[in-house]
Amino acid sequence: MQILFLAHRVPYPPDKGERIRAFHELEYLGARHDVDLVCLADSEDWVEHRSFLLKKCRSVHAEVLRKSSRCLRAAVNLAAGRPMSFGFFYSTALATTVRELLQARRYDLIFVYSSSMGQYVPWPAPATVVIDFVDADSHKFQQYAARSHGLGHLLYSREARAVASCEQALGRLAAVSFAVTEHDARELEGPGASGWNVRVIPNGVQVPEQCEQVEQAKLRRQQPFLLFVGTMNYPPNSDAAAYFAQDILPLVRKNHSDMNFVIAGRDPDRRVRDLASIPGVTVTGAVLNVFDYFRAAEASVAPFRISQGFHNKIAESLAVGTPAVTTSRARAGIGLSEDEGLFVGDSPEEFAEQISLAVEPGRRTKLRQNVSVVRKLLSWDASLARMEQLILEAIAKSDKSSYQLVSEY
Repeated sequence: MQILFLAHRVPYPPDKGERIRAFHELEYLGARHDVDLVCLADSEDWVEHRSFLLKKCRSVHAEVLRKSSRCLRAAVNLAAGRPMSFGFFYSTALATTVRELLQARRYDLIFVYSSSMGQYVPWPAPATVVIDFVDADSHKFQQYAARSHGLGHLLYSREARAVASCEQALGRLAAVSFAVTEHDARELEGPGASGWNVRVIPNGVQVPEQCEQVEQAKLRRQQPFLLFVGTMNYPPNSDAAAYFAQDILPLVRKNHSDMNFVIAGRDPDRRVRDLASIPGVTVTGAVLNVFDYFRAAEASVAPFRISQGFHNKIAESLAVGTPAVTTSRARAGIGLSEDEGLFVGDSPEEFAEQISLAVEPGRRTKLRQNVSVVRKLLSWDASLARMEQLILEAIAKSDKSSYQLVSEY
């Protein structure tokens, strides 16, 4: 196949959720087909990864979009009634690149990674279009609205409606759509989504080797600890970390007085940095290998009050045999249970109780004896093979003359 792959971020390095899935999809497709990658970058630093990406695909076209330009375009979209978040990912130069590639080559497939990249696809499209929504972004904005007040509530509510409209337009026009969990698929297939063909392609986990001994020594000094991992200026992550440190950790310490809490991840915002003033709480910033933190932790915690899609951090913890405690909503899509180390609690009291179960003596030893089974369940291979098969079926069935120009784009 000849594939044009559109992504809203440079899909490398695969060190955060929005890059991990895109990277593995690109790598899988690039090993079997001719793929041209078109994506956005935050800075010129992406160039250091260009040679590596060229090993995965035929060509790489990235456009640097500065924060000032993103914010201006978001404001333009707000005034025009379009999704502000889509404006954050729009570049006139990138649109030109897409148009030129579509004129120069005959593609079998336009692979759209995330709903915000749908705005680059011309309608009628010159090739079969497949979209990986990953998450139901409109429902994420609904959750933001529910936890906001005043102007924030109004803006998030408006964004949820605008994104939902575009999700449904894309879903009707794509030959097949993907979501990361059954929960996201159901939310995408809401009222007005009749005729959709949304298939679930879950994420996988790839576990690297352990780091150098110096990192292990630092981790031992922090033990015993519970771990939260993530990009720490992302609102759902900072909210979850603060919620745990302030509301749940005191309850945990009633039964585990020496338990510490480590927050590991790049770019901690002020709310997260302030948590380091709580005794026993460590905010590390970026770390060399987050899997070494998972291995050293008594358990990982993911107490999300705002949650959408598949949480890689939960799967990564289970893949090294460390139990994970999360909320009911965040559990969606993992497909594992207490037998594999996944515990669920929704109130602070329930969450603390589940931590006590998760850190029972011998729990990690038992989980690590069965870790190969968990890794097989969380493998990328089966998911990506299914994705490719669905793409091939969509291309075979696609009637390109059925695509129509729509006002939403």
